[in-house]
Amino acid sequence: MRAGRFNPARTEIKTDNSVILFWVGPYRMGIPAAALKEIRSPHGLSLNGDGGLQAETPICDAILSAGDLFGVRTGAGGRLLILRSGNVGIRVDQVERMIEIGKLYPLPRAFQGAERSWYSGITLAGDSIVPLLNPETLAREAA
Repeated sequence: MRAGRFNPARTEIKTDNSVILFWVGPYRMGIPAAALKEIRSPHGLSLNGDGGLQAETPICDAILSAGDLFGVRTGAGGRLLILRSGNVGIRVDQVERMIEIGKLYPLPRAFQGAERSWYSGITLAGDSIVPLLNPETLAREAA
């Protein structure tokens, strides 16, 4: 018996990259591991006057809450993903693990408007489809 191809009509973007899987509320997402400088605990962060997070000791230039970006209520703990470009931190609920992906697929048409710039594509993580965040858009948004 021959195995069928995963959606053979769709163009594939070939990659051999490591991806960090993480959770924001009920949503599982990924980001290229090469785009991150470090993953750290948000301890040592405090709220600034307008309700945003700020570092008591400078660790990055800006901190974005992924829950705010995606309109999801997030927990108080979590992790901070520090991007290489723009020295921006993204607060997420939980970092799951790192995986190796072989293929990055283009976004389906269901992703409309600004969503298309937030994600660089989708990939498979086991039996799940995971959207990959575009680190350049996050760095630009924080500026």
